[in-house]
Order: sequence, then C-alpha cells, then structure tokens
Amino acid sequence: MKRAVAYLGLLLPLSMGGCAGALQWNTTQDAAPVEAAPATYTVKPGDDVYAIAWRYGLDYHDVASWNHLSPDYRIHPGDKLVLRAPAGSLHKPVPGTATARSAVVVAPPSGPVQWAWPVEGQVVRMFHAGDSLAKGIDITAQQGAEIHAASSGKVVYAGTGIVGYGKLIIIKSSEAFLSAYADNDQILVKEGDSVRTGDRIATMGLGRDSRPVLHFEIRYNGEPVDPLSYLPKR
Repeated sequence: MKRAVAYLGLLLPLSMGGCAGALQWNTTQDAAPVEAAPATYTVKPGDDVYAIAWRYGLDYHDVASWNHLSPDYRIHPGDKLVLRAPAGSLHKPVPGTATARSAVVVAPPSGPVQWAWPVEGQVVRMFHAGDSLAKGIDITAQQGAEIHAASSGKVVYAGTGIVGYGKLIIIKSSEAFLSAYADNDQILVKEGDSVRTGDRIATMGLGRDSRPVLHFEIRYNGEPVDPLSYLPKR
C-alpha cells in the first residue's frame, strides 16, 4: 500500500504538468546560444534577411531599411550588411546592449493571424520575458511526430544556418509576426512555399539534450513574445 501511494505521488506532478506546462527540463543548459549583433555582417551562402535578423534578435524591416534593400529583400553572398541603425535615426536598441529589450512583456494582438498548436505534446520549457535563453517554448512528443504550421503564411527560411536551432523553419504570418520551428528531424517545406494553418511542415527531431522536442518561437517586429499568449487554451 505504501509503495502504491508513493508511486501515485510521483505521477500526480507529471499529470498536472501535462495540463499546466509544469513539467520542466533544464532551462539553461541546452538553450540556444545568444549572439550579439555585430556592426556589420558578411552574407554567406544560404543566408537571407529573415534568418540574419532572427539570429541577432533584430526586426527584418530595420535590417532592410538600414541597408536600402529592394522590396524583395534580395541579398547575395559576399554582401556586407549594416546591423546597426545609422546615427540619429529612430530605432530599437541593438540586442546585447544594456538598453535592449529581450522580450515583449505584454503580447500585442495578432489581428487577423490565427494560431494553432504546431504539435500535440507537453510543454517542457516555458517562455520567460526578459530571459534571452528562454525566447520560446519547448514541446515534447514522440520523435518523428508531425510538426504543423501554427499559422498561415510564407516560409521565409528553411535550413541549418542559425547556430543553436538545428534544422529550422521560419514562417512569416504577417508584416509583424514570424514563427519559428527548430530542432526538426526532416524539413518538408522550402523557402517561398505558402502554407496554411495545420499543414505538415516537418517531423520532430532531437533537441540539444538528445530528447525529442520542438522549440517554438513567435516574434513580433523582431522581439520574442510568449507563444502561450497566442496558442489556443488546452
């Protein structure tokens, strides 16, 4: 009887975690590394403006404006991009500086963008405003589980060029909102594809600690916001 009670005591926290996201893995050891934005950046093969802005926590609109890019944001390997606002211009602080915001505390309304869970599973790492190592949530399920687009939009990045994100997909849902799906096993879409909410885009791979996980982020004008503020309540 005592053994059964003890076993039940172990199960209760786990079952509660499935409802409230209380089950937590290590929140810092395997998080994506933080990169401070350099003053200039040399474009490498496979880069695009969205991926470069995502890597350094910048708004892609700003990067395009600072570099006077054409409306299609076309860049080429070898191009040198400015990643700091010109002197005297109005801009957001550069991530990595003392005045920079690392997250939007109050989630802005997403307007016509409708969100859905990208995978059925348990949240094992929560978003924390102001914590540069917790810019999204981690959802665990079975390795190989289907990953779905959390909103309709255009695939603006699909690749492995951003350190700490593994096989990464970035979807542009509106001019303000981007979503990212990291640590995939297989990527099933390519840059330029249009997707609808619920479309299959990838399969779940292993995170940096060798456990199956999807790292999911939503950013508003380049700033991380809490995905749980937008995903439907379970």
